[in-house]
Amino acid sequence: MKVFVTGATGFQGGNIAGALLKENHQITTLKRDPNAGMPAMNGIEVIQGGLESTEALAKAMSGTQVAVYSFPLIFDMELAKAYTENFVVAAKQENVSLVIFNTTFHLAKEETGFLALDMKIAMKKIFDNSGLNVITLVPDIYLDNIAAPWSIPVMLEHKIVPYPLASNKKNPWISHSDLGKYVAKALTKPELAGQTLPIGGNLLTGNEITATIASKIDQELNFVSVPVNEFEQQLTPGFGELAAKEISNLYRYVEQNYNDFINKDFDNTNKLLDIKPQSLNEWSNSVNWSLSPV
Repeated sequence: MKVFVTGATGFQGGNIAGALLKENHQITTLKRDPNAGMPAMNGIEVIQGGLESTEALAKAMSGTQVAVYSFPLIFDMELAKAYTENFVVAAKQENVSLVIFNTTFHLAKEETGFLALDMKIAMKKIFDNSGLNVITLVPDIYLDNIAAPWSIPVMLEHKIVPYPLASNKKNPWISHSDLGKYVAKALTKPELAGQTLPIGGNLLTGNEITATIASKIDQELNFVSVPVNEFEQQLTPGFGELAAKEISNLYRYVEQNYNDFINKDFDNTNKLLDIKPQSLNEWSNSVNWSLSPV
């Protein structure tokens, strides 16, 4: 099929596009400046423009059967609504038969008071009222945050895996690679339109993840539970105050609503989509834990 993927030159969108390319789908994406930032993978058609342009969205969706929507790391309620509405207008104009809405994180049942989470609720309402056929996929915590290019040097130098979660409590984790695989499976299941499906669901503790990485790199490591307020302070120089606050609010919400995360019916999703998530060992083996390029 021909599939439009938002953010196909980023981490999440790139892994989604990569999984779809492996299934021989044709991919289009949008990029405001095709020559800036990370280049698109071979085989992806890049249309110049952004989510603010219905015209550019329509051009990128021309001839597509499926459109995959992941909202970028922007914390602005009005932009979230406007961009999602633009996406809907373009998808309807181009007669897109199926939309996959990747919420990028937990979707709360009601407003939380946290902007990062309430934006997802607002976008979901727009899709619910759009008349489009939409499958909503809900991931939670990304293993790849631990393996990010800026995280591995800290790990190797200080022999720690710092993260804003308790060390011995199980949480649902998912890899970016698995996110792509779930999307690739979902677009073959149009009969699931209207459903909201939790994805991933490897329930792991920080200590378990750390022990697996330590075994992989043959070094002693310790998981360090970073207080969320301290985590926010660490993020502020690189992300700015607003983004640091809202990213940290996701982990505040995890602390306050722990049971909502671990009691999701991941097994039902895996059965519906006929998918088995990566094991912790499989994910760890897929990562280059050295400081040198692969």
